[in-house]
Amino acid sequence: MEKKKTLSEYEEIARKRIKQLVDKYCNGSQQIFADRTGLNKASVSQYINGKNTPSTKTAEKIAAAFHCDPEWVMGFSSRSELEGYYTSDALEAAQKLFEDRDMRILFDAARDSRPEDLQMAADLLKRLKATNPEG
Repeated sequence: MEKKKTLSEYEEIARKRIKQLVDKYCNGSQQIFADRTGLNKASVSQYINGKNTPSTKTAEKIAAAFHCDPEWVMGFSSRSELEGYYTSDALEAAQKLFEDRDMRILFDAARDSRPEDLQMAADLLKRLKATNPEG
């Protein structure tokens, strides 16, 4: 029988925070988390189960993927994971963009558009919304 590893306070916090990111931003899917961070799913599972602790480099990858502080990921900072990075509206928009393929298509098209074309598209969407307020 395998002896369970005793985690330090920081390792336990890191484990819980990675689990929190998986649950909150990846619909509980370790595979989505792995894809988003560039890690492999087995490593993610080991972090969540406390069998391994992310290195500083791995914490930086996770932090970059979720726009948070690597020190927060590692359990060294008590600051909220996204505090100071995004307003709640911006965070919600970023999450929607990540999850919704159609939104990503619109965003990609908008990145290369001229300002006057963007304004015309925005006006059109506002008119469409006004004629169909339910969505």
